[in-house]
Amino acid sequence: MGRRIVWVLVMLLLGLTGAVGVYNGISEWSDPHTPLQQSVTVAVFLYGLAGLAGAYALALRRRWSVWAAVAWGVCATYAGTVATIAYGGSDGSSGAALATGLACVLIAAATIWGVHASTRVEAAKVDHA
Repeated sequence: MGRRIVWVLVMLLLGLTGAVGVYNGISEWSDPHTPLQQSVTVAVFLYGLAGLAGAYALALRRRWSVWAAVAWGVCATYAGTVATIAYGGSDGSSGAALATGLACVLIAAATIWGVHASTRVEAAKVDHA
């Protein structure tokens, strides 16, 4: 039962952040004014695509969903960390970027762990039994 809850939660997290990322990446494409802001928009779009792919693969319990979650985590961490500096102006300190980056890494690590736990062969056998 616990593994099924983790499976559903990480699938929802990847799917919802994926949908929002794709939407925001497309709708904000013309907004950024600096190359750093544009790189954040690209990262948001990429974590959107990776999140949707990961949710789809996780729904089918495919092992490659772990790699999609890793790509999602890397792009989300980049977007969160760099956005602090790119959009923060004089308020965007390196300490704030570091704190944001650390939070993103922890969320990504927990998500990747959940995806990995949900796609292990033993987990699939237990849930389908």
